[in-house]
Amino acid sequence: MRRRELLTSVGAVATGGLAGCSAERETTTPAFQTSAGFESGESLPARFTCDGDGVSPPFEVGRVPEPTEALAVTAETDGGPLDEPVRWSIWNVPPETERIPAAVPRTETVPSLGGARQGREEGGEVGYTPPCPPRGGTSEYRFQVYALGDSLSTEGGATHDTATEAIVGATFASDRFTVEYTRMDGTDTD
Repeated sequence: MRRRELLTSVGAVATGGLAGCSAERETTTPAFQTSAGFESGESLPARFTCDGDGVSPPFEVGRVPEPTEALAVTAETDGGPLDEPVRWSIWNVPPETERIPAAVPRTETVPSLGGARQGREEGGEVGYTPPCPPRGGTSEYRFQVYALGDSLSTEGGATHDTATEAIVGATFASDRFTVEYTRMDGTDTD
């Protein structure tokens, strides 16, 4: 398996600007690098939120460290110190994948991504759940990209919490970035 660097590019294919977001990065292993495509002061494009299409963002893949057997991505919302629900989990993405496209289908297994599997919220649907703070509110959304030492036996459709536990247990490198999304309050200023 050749070494590749994983580059994540959220919103790289989105139309419009990225105004109004802050971003921060935390890397657990220097050999594993990701790029969220966000600068401080930019915003997650509405396409990837409940105000837009509500689809998952795209990720560009470059190079990952050896001995990566699979890739995984999770997203969680910061709901406070005791509540950080996972809103997306996808795992067993083949390490040679060059692009995880936007709008990953909301299916337990994703054939177009080599049979990658997705989780679901407890009692909810499979796949990506977009940020959707109350009108006028802000939601912090953290994307984590993982290099896994083993493919996971966890079945598609497992809860995000179950999937995340398995993902973390097989991780040997990861990178995280954080964005905020602020919903317009819906009032006219005229």
